[in-house]
Amino acid sequence: MNTSCTIGVDVGATKIAAGLVRGGKVVKKVSIVHSFNIHKKKDELLALIDQTIESLWRSEVVGIGLGLAGITDQQKGIFLNGVNFPPSFRNINFPAILKKYDCPIRIDNDVHAFALGEAVYGAGREYGLVFGLAIGTGVGGALVVDGSVFHGRDNATGDIGHMIVQMENGIQCSSEQSGHLESYISGTALRRLIAERFSKPVELEHLDGLVFAGNRQATEIVELAGRALAVGLANVIQTINPDIIIVGGGLSRMRTLWKVCRGRYKGLVTYRQPRSTPVVISKLQNDANILGAAHLTLAD
Repeated sequence: MNTSCTIGVDVGATKIAAGLVRGGKVVKKVSIVHSFNIHKKKDELLALIDQTIESLWRSEVVGIGLGLAGITDQQKGIFLNGVNFPPSFRNINFPAILKKYDCPIRIDNDVHAFALGEAVYGAGREYGLVFGLAIGTGVGGALVVDGSVFHGRDNATGDIGHMIVQMENGIQCSSEQSGHLESYISGTALRRLIAERFSKPVELEHLDGLVFAGNRQATEIVELAGRALAVGLANVIQTINPDIIIVGGGLSRMRTLWKVCRGRYKGLVTYRQPRSTPVVISKLQNDANILGAAHLTLAD
């Protein structure tokens, strides 16, 4: 009986989630919620990552994989930088920092880990060309070909969040450019639109209910976001022609957003055959990132 296992770690803006993985299943999971202030201190954040791994460690572990929001050099295991982390949290050599575990250490972008997890263990298992789309605080994408992440020249393949969906008079993005998809459908974008259109505070989680109740401002926000998402999906379908698109992240479960999007994106695809491309919600949800990160250690 094979008792070997791996550890997958998902390092997020306010939470570190990790799991012990055996046979393609998360058999033990742990998460640490941390305050934003921790991000001001590189050493404290690294200590939390180590603490999370240590809580799962056992002698049967044959590799540790980490998914982090930002730019990585996955060949060397170095995290270069990311907007969710402090300026000092850059050029982090994880194989060196975690060398005490004496096992292979692999890292990649968190959305790459999500897409890999779904492609290998989730909704994409029966497909060769899988596109993963994550909609949360920001928007990210990744392409998995025959069970391996396709990185592109600069490890930027699938960066759909910065796809331009409006040429003129577009909403400004976090990148200080305008008209990007992330400017319309991310959690950050929706919160900004809520603040602009409502005279009193409204939680993003209540937007669905307000639309169902017929609220005009909420309906306008979701219509705008849904149309932008439809354009993004149509562009992915027409340029990449994937076997399936798998959508995850907190906003993937927003019913009104999908109602608008599903009614539009197929009509934006020029040719008939690609219109049948399956677009599904993540099967694994939060476990996808952990499973994908853990699988990085097996993908050599």
